[in-house]
Amino acid sequence: MSSPADQSGIIGALEQALQVAKDGQRAQEEAGNSTVEVEAAKGMVRVEATLAGKVTVTIDNPRAMRLGSAELAEEITIGVNAALDKAREQAGLPGAVDLDALNEKVEEIQQQSVQQLSSFMSTLADSHARIVRAAAESKGVN
Repeated sequence: MSSPADQSGIIGALEQALQVAKDGQRAQEEAGNSTVEVEAAKGMVRVEATLAGKVTVTIDNPRAMRLGSAELAEEITIGVNAALDKAREQAGLPGAVDLDALNEKVEEIQQQSVQQLSSFMSTLADSHARIVRAAAESKGVN
């Protein structure tokens, strides 16, 4: 059978993998929920956006309505794009999701898991061989 060290290694690798997944999910949720704000049309329009792509446009100054519809639409578009860009930039700041580090950690856990599983399977095969040998010896078969 497998030794307690083998079992704890497998359990540890699984717990580590679960923690990495939870950390990644939490960081992604936090990044998606943070809001950034940008002004457009010389401060007459305010745009809020999240990394999740939720956008709110507020016209703070009624003078914005004096702009032509094409100009106002262009200013809103510029503001929305700037807010989404800022949200993406903010996601790159420390504390946000670091996918490279997450991938490295998952690969490390995968390698540890393969080693642990290999050790477990080897122990299982050895145990099976001993059982077969013992059964054969008890029947007088070699």
